[in-house]
Amino acid sequence: MKDLFVYLRQLLKTLPSIAWIDLDKGQLNNYEVRPSIDFPAVLLKLEYPSTTKLSGKQQQCNVILTASIVFDFMDDTSSITPDDILEQSLKVFDIADEVHKKLQGAMDVTVIRTPLDRASVRDPNRADKIKVLQYVYTTKTIE
Repeated sequence: MKDLFVYLRQLLKTLPSIAWIDLDKGQLNNYEVRPSIDFPAVLLKLEYPSTTKLSGKQQQCNVILTASIVFDFMDDTSSITPDDILEQSLKVFDIADEVHKKLQGAMDVTVIRTPLDRASVRDPNRADKIKVLQYVYTTKTIE
C-alpha cells in the first residue's frame, strides 16, 4: 500500500490546481470544524477487497482507490445565476477532470499490474459548505 500511495501522490503533485494530497484519515468527518487541509485537496483511500494467492509469499490484490476531490466552496449554480459566477462555481468540475485525466490509465509496472480504471463517480451531499467529488478507480497490484 505504501508504494501505491507514494506513486499516486507523485502523480497528483504535478497538478498545480491541487493544494493538498493526503491519505483519507477522516479529515472531513467533523462537520463542526473546518478541516485542517488546504483546498482544493485530494484525499486518497486505498482498499484491497480481495486477493488471489500467486505463491507462498505473493498475492495479486484487487485494489479500490477512492480519490475524494475536496473544495471549500461552491457558489450559486441556479438558473438565475449570472454566467460569470456560474463559470467560477463550475471550476470544481474542471479541477476534478484534471485529476481524473491524471489518474485514468496511469500505470507503473513496479507498483501496479493494470492501469487505473475509473469505476464510478459519487457526489455526496454534505451539511457544510464543502464540496466533495469521489472518483473510484480499480487496479491490481502484487504484494
